Amino acid sequence: MSKYPQILEAIETVRTQVRWKPNSAVRHLRKRKLRGHLPPTATLEDYERVILTVLQDKTAQVYRYWYNRVPYVTVVATVHTQQWLVMFAYDGVLESAFVVKHPERYLSKPGFEWIGLLSEVDNELL
Repeated sequence: MSKYPQILEAIETVRTQVRWKPNSAVRHLRKRKLRGHLPPTATLEDYERVILTVLQDKTAQVYRYWYNRVPYVTVVATVHTQQWLVMFAYDGVLESAFVVKHPERYLSKPGFEWIGLLSEVDNELL
């Protein structure tokens, strides 16, 4: 039995289909381009490919983030030499995905709770 069934289910949901809040996907893509996280020519498909790459990386770090008593799954992994953070609600709807320059500092903020490596979370399926 999984220790974190809701987290595992949320990860599987996003792996199956990347879903954004209404009208937020293009805004997030634009922001990633402006900040240099993605090249100016990147498409939404490119952005979502990065998200799925993070969610397939067995060495990715999994956290639970609490905001206003609402839990979010946060997964961090290296994609093309950059540390990407992907955050989504338990229902699988994306909150954000961005490059985090100093993940150890960022993830030590209040609200972040270490869960384990993605390989450990995935292995709970077995």
